[in-house]
Amino acid sequence: MRWKRSISVLASTGLLAVGLAVPAHADATVTVGVGHFDPDNQDPSTGTVVEYTDFFGRSVRVHSGDTVNFQTQKNEFHSIALAPAVIPLPVFVADTDDAPAKGTGLPKVAGGPGLFKAFEPPPPCGAQGTPCEFDGSSPVDAGAIAGFDPATGQPANVDWNVKITAPTGDYAYFCYIHPGMQGVLHVVPSGAESDSGNQITATQAQFLQDQSEATSLIANDNNAAPSGAPGSRTWSVHVGDTTSTLHAAILGMMPRSLPNVVSGDSVKFLWGAFEPHTVGFGPDANLPGPFGWDCGKAYVAFGPSGPGAPPPCTEFENGNPEIIGDPGTRGPGQGLNRNGVTDSGILVGSAYGVNPGTERWSVAAAQPGSYEYHCTVHDFMIGTISVTGT
Repeated sequence: MRWKRSISVLASTGLLAVGLAVPAHADATVTVGVGHFDPDNQDPSTGTVVEYTDFFGRSVRVHSGDTVNFQTQKNEFHSIALAPAVIPLPVFVADTDDAPAKGTGLPKVAGGPGLFKAFEPPPPCGAQGTPCEFDGSSPVDAGAIAGFDPATGQPANVDWNVKITAPTGDYAYFCYIHPGMQGVLHVVPSGAESDSGNQITATQAQFLQDQSEATSLIANDNNAAPSGAPGSRTWSVHVGDTTSTLHAAILGMMPRSLPNVVSGDSVKFLWGAFEPHTVGFGPDANLPGPFGWDCGKAYVAFGPSGPGAPPPCTEFENGNPEIIGDPGTRGPGQGLNRNGVTDSGILVGSAYGVNPGTERWSVAAAQPGSYEYHCTVHDFMIGTISVTGT
């Protein structure tokens, strides 16, 4: 499954478990959830997965000497840091140096400094017994962490422990690749009350709110009706979506099936605020990989094992080899063709602030037939358009 492959590339009960505020005490451990496990809404075989772009909890109070365990939850993928303040690294930028992307006619989507955080390996510290240290003066990064057991590929929680030695004050924890996903670490005086235990349990109401927003959005996106008369209608498909609070990103094609499209209709694809996606018609083997090296007029997709060494043709930006998204093969509004590759290329959501950029792409229904498409970043995101004659 390319989804798990991409993720691997990009890289008990008790009183304290409820996360109650307690008075000054011996050094304690506070567990903060990075994303959230939601088995009812994270099964790729259904075609739709909810990713929680949120911390559980969003604010914790600790003493200097305590340890915070930032626990990436099963199925989640994030690249987090603890720093004096949020570091707003651009994840994606517009590549205005070369010819535009074939899929959009706009500048290609290039990787910004934040995207490199999605490829950054975890540091040697962070495991239980060997925590990283945050003294408040400079950031400490977790690297890219996926909520899977690397040995089995099965969903698993992954811990990143940080011992806090920073002086009294407020600090930030955040995700580099999901703008707005952030929390506040309050280091309080030794005599002040602090948090301890599992904040994931303590913030169940927060999770239920995030979950409700996500499931409501999925229902709305799946029930959108077309506009216009048959033969000139416009159908809408959401290529993923994001809740208005930015606390949940839905990975899925919604609706997954359009069974009543007729020749002359068009299908408009709409990207959510978070996550990069593609819309590609045809077998995965025939479609370009989602990310690769910028070789000017050429695009060299990464191999199945990851980026590897950049080829000699790679362009450099600010001293770094330039990573770009798949530029696509056909522009918006063109007719579906069973004999050719139709690929939007990588588009990204509005939360990434790519300018100029777009979160829309479209195809025209022409030849009758059944057309399957999917996202090459998240290969469980699958859709079908069934076209009949007028």
